[in-house]
Amino acid sequence: MKIVDRFTLWFLGVTMLIIPINSIITYQSIKGEIDRAAVERLKHVNIRAAEQLGRGEAVGEFMQGCRIKAAPSDSTMPADFFLISDRNVKHDPNMEDYDRKITVASWHMINGTSYKIISGDYVTRSEQILTGLRTSILWKLAILIGLIVLTARLASRLVLAPFYNTLKKLQHFNLRSRTKLDFKPTRTKEFNELNKFVGKMTDKAVDDYISLKEFSENASHELQTPLAIIRSKLELMSEYNIEGEQAILISDMQNAVDRLTKINKSLVLLARLENNEFECRELLDFSRYARETVNTFCDLVTIKGLTMDYRIEEKVEVKLHTALVDILLNNLIGNAIRHNYAGGHISVELTSRRLVIANTGLEPQGPPEEMFQRFRKGAKCQSSVGIGLSIVKQICDMNNFTIEYRFKTGHHIISIDFPATFTSSKLLQNDARSLHEKTQL
Repeated sequence: MKIVDRFTLWFLGVTMLIIPINSIITYQSIKGEIDRAAVERLKHVNIRAAEQLGRGEAVGEFMQGCRIKAAPSDSTMPADFFLISDRNVKHDPNMEDYDRKITVASWHMINGTSYKIISGDYVTRSEQILTGLRTSILWKLAILIGLIVLTARLASRLVLAPFYNTLKKLQHFNLRSRTKLDFKPTRTKEFNELNKFVGKMTDKAVDDYISLKEFSENASHELQTPLAIIRSKLELMSEYNIEGEQAILISDMQNAVDRLTKINKSLVLLARLENNEFECRELLDFSRYARETVNTFCDLVTIKGLTMDYRIEEKVEVKLHTALVDILLNNLIGNAIRHNYAGGHISVELTSRRLVIANTGLEPQGPPEEMFQRFRKGAKCQSSVGIGLSIVKQICDMNNFTIEYRFKTGHHIISIDFPATFTSSKLLQNDARSLHEKTQL
C-alpha cells in the first residue's frame, strides 16, 4: 500500500471518529441554547406580568406570544426563584408528533398577596434538531471524503516530491559508475535528514567498493607471480632424479599450488560477480552452449567410466552475459563428474523453462541448503575447491534464476528455473519441439 493511501485512510478514520463526537457536542449546544433563550424569555414575561398586576391591571391569557396564567397562591417563594419544567404535549391524538413545551413558574408578592405566575412556550423538539444535524453531517462528510480522495494524490506529489526524487536516484544508483549521489535541499527537515544519511551511506559504499575492487585485483595479481615461481621451481625439481619420499613431497606441493591457483581464480570471479561486473546481458542460444559443453566433457566422462544422457530442446534463448554461460555449465557438469563414482550416471535436461542436471553419488553430509556455501564440499572429494556451486548460485541470483538442490533415490539433482520473461517468444510459438538424444559414453 502506498504512503498516500495510508494517509488517506488515516484521515478518513480520524474524520469518522471526530464527526460523531462533534455532532453530539453540536446537538447539546444547540438544544441548550434554545432552551436557555426560551427560559430567559419566559422569566421576562413573568416579571412583566407581576409588574402589570402591581399597577392594578389585569393580565390577559397571552403576553408576548406566550400563554400566561396568574393566580393568588397560598405558598410563597423567593423573588428570584423560578420553577422550570419541560414536557411533551400532544394536541391531536391522530398525530404522531409531539410538541415540546417549556413552562416557567414564579411567585411574587403583590400588594400583600402572593401570586403564582406561570408562562409557557413551545420550542423546537430534539428530533427536529437531530434531523437537521443529520442532513448537515452527511453533506459535510460527503464533501470532506471527496476532497480528501481528490486532493490526497495531488498533495502527496507536492509534499513527497523530494522523497520520490531520492527513491528514483537510489533505484538508478550503481556502484560501478563510482558516481556519488547529489541531493537538492528541501524545505522539509525530515527529507533533508534522509538525504544527508543516504548520501553518507552511498558515499561510503562507493569508497568501500573501490577499495575492495582494488584489493581483490591487487591480491590476485600479486599472488600470480609467486605461484608461477613456485610452480616453475617444482617443475625443475621434478626433472632431477628424485625418488621415494622426496618425489611424493614434490607431487603434493604441486597439487597444493594448483589448488591454490584455482581458489585464487574462483575467489576473484566471485568478487567480480558480487560487484555486478557482468551486468550487461544479451539473448543467447542456451541450447547451443549446453550442447557444446556436453560434447566437451564426453572424453572425461568416458575416462571416469561414467554414462551420460541428455535431452536438450532447440532454440532455448536466455538473457545472460556471454562470459557466464560457460562458467555456469562447466561448473555444473564438472561438479556432476567430480562427485560421482565409477559406473555412475549423469543426465542433463534443458527445456524452455528449466535446466536439470542429475548425477549418481554418495549421500551428502549436512542439510541441502548448505551445498551452495563457499568451501562446502563432500568428504570423499578432497580435490574439489568447494567454490563451484557458490559461483553457480551467485550467477543465478544476479540473473533472477531460481536454483534448487535435492538428493533423491541416490541422485544429486540441481535444477535452475528461468524467469518467464527471459525465455524466447519464438520457442513459445513452436509445438514444443525437442531433440531426444541418448549416448552411452
